Amino acid sequence: MICRDGRGWTVSPINLAELEQIAVYREAVEVAALRLTCALEDRSGVDVIEAMLDSCDAATPREEWHRVGMDFHIELARLSANEFLFRAVRDAMTRLSRARWLEVRDEAALSRAWAEHHAILAAMRTGNADEAARQLSAHIVGSRDRLVTSLRNDRRGLRARGFAVVAA
Repeated sequence: MICRDGRGWTVSPINLAELEQIAVYREAVEVAALRLTCALEDRSGVDVIEAMLDSCDAATPREEWHRVGMDFHIELARLSANEFLFRAVRDAMTRLSRARWLEVRDEAALSRAWAEHHAILAAMRTGNADEAARQLSAHIVGSRDRLVTSLRNDRRGLRARGFAVVAA
């Protein structure tokens, strides 16, 4: 995001408090969407999302991993057939995109995220809404904690690259 700074332009700061608030919002709307999907008779859309996840491998560029990780959450919400929940998740993920992009992603982090995504899908496939909701909540909270910690720890490095990180 770019904002006016006097006569020039600057990249708006990443607000850690906002990231924490978005996670609370995401958890509420994503779990609601997931529960609606688990109640559906036809949950075949889960297969499409799983195929999307499986399209990423060691040769996949980081940009694609980032996009698929975001699309996972957006497409889960789309399956609920609730346009308001879908738009809420899409907008929240768009808002998080820049911060998620800056997060240091190593192979272990990607493997963990993909394993968590697959566990969520497995619970959804069987219609186990409580287990799927538990898995999704843990995933969102864990992702938030890792993202905020990473950004907090790398404030200096990010500032050197032109990104300010603020606490409020």
